[in-house]
Amino acid sequence: MAKLFNLSVITPDKIVYENKVVSLIAPAALGYLGVLANHAPLVANLVSGKIIIRQESGEALIINSSGKGFLEVLRNDVRIILHNAIPVSWYGKV
Repeated sequence: MAKLFNLSVITPDKIVYENKVVSLIAPAALGYLGVLANHAPLVANLVSGKIIIRQESGEALIINSSGKGFLEVLRNDVRIILHNAIPVSWYGKV
């Protein structure tokens, strides 16, 4: 069984996504970065791009983000705060 961590994707208007996930790929200012469970503490600037979330079921969700934002990793809790984010598609198991 894969190790999980808590993920929250938040905009000023709403909570876009909140659940336990297996992995995350996000568009940081210096390039895409990946997060797995037990990641070291981290704060990163985010830019517009695709956020890819893989859930425990193996399904993936892609969220388009626009504008700038921040990502914080601390003790298996990941928070992403964005100017704007729209879930665009669910994919089967990947």
